[in-house]
Amino acid sequence: MPLLPPRLDLSLLAILGYAFFAFILGLLLTPGFISFLRRNKLGKQLRVETVDGREASVFRKYHEKKFGTPTMGGILMWGSIVLTIAFSRLLSYTGLVENSLLQRGQVYIPLFTLLSLGVLGAVDDYLNIVGANEEQWNTLLPKIRKWFIIVLCIAAVALAVAFWSGSLHSLLIIPFAGRPNSGLIGLVILFVVLLVALLVLGFSGAVVDDILRRFVMREGKKRGLGVLPKITSLLLLSFIAASWFYFKNGYDSVAIPYLGEITLGWWYIPFAMFIIIGTANAVNVTDGLDGLCGGLLVIAFSAFGVLAFLGGLTVLAAFCAVTAAAVAAFLWHNVPPALFYMGDAGSLPLGGALAVIGLMTNQVMLLPLIGFVFVIEMLSVIIQLTSKKLRGGKKIFHAAPIHHHFEALEWGESKVTMRLWIIGAFCALLGVIIGLYA
Repeated sequence: MPLLPPRLDLSLLAILGYAFFAFILGLLLTPGFISFLRRNKLGKQLRVETVDGREASVFRKYHEKKFGTPTMGGILMWGSIVLTIAFSRLLSYTGLVENSLLQRGQVYIPLFTLLSLGVLGAVDDYLNIVGANEEQWNTLLPKIRKWFIIVLCIAAVALAVAFWSGSLHSLLIIPFAGRPNSGLIGLVILFVVLLVALLVLGFSGAVVDDILRRFVMREGKKRGLGVLPKITSLLLLSFIAASWFYFKNGYDSVAIPYLGEITLGWWYIPFAMFIIIGTANAVNVTDGLDGLCGGLLVIAFSAFGVLAFLGGLTVLAAFCAVTAAAVAAFLWHNVPPALFYMGDAGSLPLGGALAVIGLMTNQVMLLPLIGFVFVIEMLSVIIQLTSKKLRGGKKIFHAAPIHHHFEALEWGESKVTMRLWIIGAFCALLGVIIGLYA
């Protein structure tokens, strides 16, 4: 498995400088961003059901007072990261520095994952908020229909041009991209997608709105993006990232500490997809207490930043440092009592980016150790659901994820958060040591 070649493009001082810039930028943008969320009533909706559809009594007992607290703070985090990368590119363009953070070999994939999953999470958060208000949701539907058609047409034109010029072949290996008949395929794609758009336009607004309502929104008490579009989007986005790893970067094996590498061949693609989706969902599940997920993400990204830097991937290390700093700026106002929450707009993209960085450093088998708390949080949900299904509704934990179980034991929210931080920091340190000496 060919690792990315070590490139000492950035010094430690430059990495720390970019991280400091991202941290200060995040702090400066926070007051205005929170005001924006409050003005537009983008607040947390109270969870009324558990994953299996039962009453979330433990959650409501300890978190009912948090209803309406601004959410979607993840936008601020990946916004700070993008602005920092843009700032580094500006410095490079003006000749003040030699290299920017916008480097294809080390930053494109995690940045793509961060932004694409960030948009997906933001849509889910927004629909979760709007869906709680039937009148607001009915007002939003025509706008969704209009933008759905616009995006469909833009995507059709972009795909057609990419296939016609063969440029798609340089971005992502697709069997028929870049071949002599690419122009014809491009025209076919353009025709089919535009035909779909025209068919959508041909239906009455009420029919399209009903289709969008059923496809986009979950019915019943649960709100947010529907299961089918969410899973489909996760599969598609993770497939793009995994294909880039396999076809463009030549990744086809996994390094196991002390045992060596295991060649997976084309199975590397589903393996990478599983890691990306699994980590994104595990981080998403962990985001349930003030400061818990943010603190653990700072620890995890810092750990992988150290591994990337000592492995010679200094630009990737800078990306990790900038991400950790942006999350730390969010955490400044997210510690108990939190002024705002990251929502799916933060947990999904940061979890996905963390998985991608694990794959890029060839230290993905250390991800369960460095992100140990994320793993036990996800396992607690799986164990709880399995127990309820196989044991006639009997539970293993008072509530799942496990941080709510500790809340039910009357530990107190801050104590649960701090103790899980300690466990996360210890496991991350152990993971770095194993990564350096295994």
